Amino acid sequence: MTIKEQVKSILEKAVSKTLKRNEPIDMAYPADISHGDYAANIAMKLGKIMQKNPREIAAQIVKNIPKNTLISKIEIAGPGFINFFISEKALKSEMLKVLKEKAKYGKCNEGKKKKVIVEYSAPNIAKPLGVHHLLSTVIGQTINNILGCIGYKTISINHIGDWGTQFGKLIYAYKKWGKKEILEKDPINEMLKLYVKFHDEAEKDPKLEDFARKEFKDFEEGDKENRKLWKWFVAESLKDINKTYKKLSGIKFDFTLGESFYEDKMADILAEGKKKKIFVEGDEGSYIAKFEDENMSPLVIQKKDGATLYSTRDITTLHYRINHWHPEKIVYVVDMAQNMYFKQLFDVAKRFSWYKNEAVHVSFGRMRMADMQMSTRKGNIILLDKVLEEAIKRARKIIEEKSPNLKNKDAVAEIVGIGSVKYNILSQNRTTDIVFDWDKMLSLEGNSAPYMQYTYARARSILRKAKMAKSSGKTVEDKAEILEKTSQLLRTIPKFKEELIYSAREYKPNLLCQYLYELAQKFNSFYNSVPVLTAKEPKDRLFRLKVVESVSQILQNGLDLLGVAVVEEM
Repeated sequence: MTIKEQVKSILEKAVSKTLKRNEPIDMAYPADISHGDYAANIAMKLGKIMQKNPREIAAQIVKNIPKNTLISKIEIAGPGFINFFISEKALKSEMLKVLKEKAKYGKCNEGKKKKVIVEYSAPNIAKPLGVHHLLSTVIGQTINNILGCIGYKTISINHIGDWGTQFGKLIYAYKKWGKKEILEKDPINEMLKLYVKFHDEAEKDPKLEDFARKEFKDFEEGDKENRKLWKWFVAESLKDINKTYKKLSGIKFDFTLGESFYEDKMADILAEGKKKKIFVEGDEGSYIAKFEDENMSPLVIQKKDGATLYSTRDITTLHYRINHWHPEKIVYVVDMAQNMYFKQLFDVAKRFSWYKNEAVHVSFGRMRMADMQMSTRKGNIILLDKVLEEAIKRARKIIEEKSPNLKNKDAVAEIVGIGSVKYNILSQNRTTDIVFDWDKMLSLEGNSAPYMQYTYARARSILRKAKMAKSSGKTVEDKAEILEKTSQLLRTIPKFKEELIYSAREYKPNLLCQYLYELAQKFNSFYNSVPVLTAKEPKDRLFRLKVVESVSQILQNGLDLLGVAVVEEM
């Protein structure tokens, strides 16, 4: 149990003993640290229910809290808040736990080994990864990491778009304008050029859309030439995509299962849906799913010519995952432009007996880079590879300016540059649009990867120097300030596990980022005010070094979950 959970348990027992009733209790962090480590408003809630003075109720509850080594002080504040102060003994014990568990600190059994499927990235084949793929890829991977850390059995899936009418367009374009020798030299970019050319030509001659649909229909029905071309397009695309994932660092999938994987599984779902009248006839022999909500337009499940759509494959995918893995949850990390579609998808799924509300759509806003559009149809996609290269280049320039004598500048520039791009996304609330801001992203101040990495490197520097230097015993110390800065830092340490759990429950990595930023701020305040290497007393020096080591360990553990690497020197 986290310290927060232990305090909550003690309070629950006291409420039950005092009032002979069980009430849900919310524990919060007071805005002002002088008001304690945790606060509960249960007395105020009960005051409304029981029509009694909340402060009197709070006083009765506090009387029934037994003395313990966890809580040093309890105060009743304002209209009836119960504020808890954690004992120094408990805080030191938690710090020692960090030093003992090291990289394992933060792991817990909140998930009880329940299976959770996390789907993220999901690029389309025959198109290079653009900067817009960053959000799903980075947010999804981090959610997967955090869920795994707190005890869930995660299954990460890259649901690649390797099926659909776009392949009819690409096949048609290749047959009409493509050349094998040219495509072999630069497959992914040549495929993109052909895709763009098709749309340019189709605007002049709309009949091309019909030709493309025919090519895809032939493909679905097993045309050997089209199947061979498709396999080639997919293989070459995956080579390119995996190279970019490698550059991005820390992106891993347990399974890469494209839409094509479900090709032989759609017939059963279509048959079941039609038999149960979930899918009904629409215009000209198509099949659709209707909704009671008048704001939701019908979802087309099968075209009039019998061809399938992504909706057909998504329903089939959902069924397969539930039937094959029996997960507690299936988390779709997809941008908010698909909100209505997922609402439709899950509504349809509820009509089948095999679905028990396992799926959840974790949405995020769009990435905005100035006023540039990012449409592959028009061909002006901002390539992810180019963005990563630019990030490394800018990081290298800053390192040259700030630390000209640093060894391994190229390696550090890559770690800092890539980390900056990822942290910039993760530190922002996923429900808002994210604007790409190079200056903020690479700043050594504020909530950025370089600031976090620099704080870690600063802590590790102290620990390295400690092996060579001994205390002079002559340092003049401000005991009150040292006590305050050390206490603030120690009180922040136990909240790491608590914020991990909260981040997982809300599917919001920015909550973990905010915690790490606060920890880094308090550490830097500690560093600037508290003598560590030059502590007057050897025992104080030893204790402060333990504080430094525990903070550096938490920073490393937290950043690792975010996919942001650290450096020992910076």
